[in-house]
Formats: sequence, structure tokens, C-alpha cells
Amino acid sequence: MEDNTNQPHEIEQSCQPVAPDNDTLFYRLNLHPSLYALLALFGIFFLYQIVGGGITLLLFGMDFTDDNVQAIRLATMIGQIIFLLIPTLILIRFQSKNILKFVRMKPIGLPEVVFITVGVIAAQQFLQGYLVLQDMIQLPEAVQPFVDTVRKSIEEMYRTLVMVHTVPELLFVIIVVALVPAISEEFLFRGLVQRNFEYSFGLAGGAVVAGIIFALYHLNPFSLVPLMALGIVFGLLVYKTGSILAAILAHFINNVTAVVSVYYRREEILLPSETDPSISTTLLVMLLSGFVAIGCWILLLNAIAERKRRAEEQKET
Repeated sequence: MEDNTNQPHEIEQSCQPVAPDNDTLFYRLNLHPSLYALLALFGIFFLYQIVGGGITLLLFGMDFTDDNVQAIRLATMIGQIIFLLIPTLILIRFQSKNILKFVRMKPIGLPEVVFITVGVIAAQQFLQGYLVLQDMIQLPEAVQPFVDTVRKSIEEMYRTLVMVHTVPELLFVIIVVALVPAISEEFLFRGLVQRNFEYSFGLAGGAVVAGIIFALYHLNPFSLVPLMALGIVFGLLVYKTGSILAAILAHFINNVTAVVSVYYRREEILLPSETDPSISTTLLVMLLSGFVAIGCWILLLNAIAERKRRAEEQKET
């Protein structure tokens, strides 16, 4: 990714809501952008969660075992591509003849890459601490057993999906769990959904709304707040940098860090229910990682401002 300073107002222009092309299906149907985004979400939810999930359930049942985990991983990757990425690209094409321009596919500079990478890792540690604190909350006795059962089921499914024992297996899981979701989900949420919600809620508002929907879409109540926070951050990255590559990178770093940490811990997988640090230790980790994450955000904004300044100078000369 190289710094692109030869287009002075690239970032500002790429952040503006774009009008649909005149000869597209979207234009002929005269749909409101937010309505189009909602219809797209419902349609892709049905395809991915209901159709794709139903097929996976019929093929493998509810049991994730070492015998079928590779097939489940492959099915998960194929499902993301067929039922999420491809429909998203088709729906964007109905709205714009230039898909890459619509989703803001523009290069980002090396400083942005560094600050996003370090910032996401720090934010991940902060949110991990939040999950530990959340797990300490005691629910009513009538509800707690059910919640524990559901949480354990989700954790075991995640454990089986990401637990690997060889480097080739690790690389395959990174593709399945980190690379393909980072591209597919960002094209949907930051490319299609956020772009359309910007018409109704503004640039920052579109990022926030898309981030909330991103969290709800994952159907994981135990990680709802961290997913919401990450989704909003991914959206703001696109808004500030003018490039969806920033969100794809952040999404990939978040997922790949989790996969690699599981690999090196092997059976000592780090899950909230299996950690028992003191509250003071957890708060200290959250404080330090929060400072690092905020610092990276400030440095990122400064790097973007410097990029704009150089672009303006180049324009004047």
C-alpha cells in the first residue's frame, strides 16, 4: 500500500455520499438509499444465515468435531463468498457501474497501516478486558444456567473452528476466519450499507449505524458490545481515511490476532470464561491498552492531516 498524494482532494471526495448512476436498476426503481441498504441486509441475512446455515446444518449437524472440522471450515469460506460477498457485489453493481469507486477502494499510506495495526491490537486487549468484567456479572439463578450453556456452546464451536496443530492448517484457518470475512463483511457493511446510510445519517452517523448493524448481524449476544465498538471503529476508519482498505486491514488484524494467539496457546485458549484475573489487573490492562489505542487514533488522524497538507502543497505547485 503506497501513499497516494497526487490527487489533492481524494480523501474528501471519497467520503462524500455518491449519487447512483443514471442507467442502473437502483436509479430506475427510485429507491431511497437507506431502504435499499435495509432490503440488502434482509436479503443477504436470509441467504447467508438461513440458506447457508441451513445447508451447513444439513451436511454436518450440530457437532463440530476433529473429523469434520476441515469440511466445516471449507463450507464456511465458500458460504461467505457465495451467500455474502457475491450478492453484495451484485447489489452494489445495481447501484453503481464502478464497484471499486463506490466502496472507496483506494490505497492507504504506510503510517496509516502501522497505526491501524497497533491500534486494533490495543483495542482488542481493551475489549478482551471488558469481556472478562462482563463475565463477572452474576445473573439471576433462574437465568444463569441457560446463559452458561449457550455461552459454552458458542465457545466450544469457536474453539473447534480455530484450534489448529500445524502451520499449513493455521494458514488455512487464517484464510477462512480472517481474510475472507474481512473482505466479504467489509464490502457489505462498510461498502454497501454504510455508503447508503450516509445519505440519511451523515458520514459519521452512517459509520455508527453500520457498526451497530454489523454487531447485530453476528448473532452473538455475549460479544455484542465489543463487536459494536469494532464495527463503529471500522466505519470511522473508512470515513477518516476515505478507503475501505483501512477497514479491511483492521478487520483482518483483529481476526488474525485471535487465531494466532489461539495457535500459540494451543489448549490454553484465551476465552473470557477461562480467565480469572483480579479486577484491578483487568482494569490496569484496559487502561494501558486504551491509552495505546487512543494514541494510535490520534497519530492516524495526524497522518491523514499531513497527507492532505502535502496534497494541497503539490496542487499549488
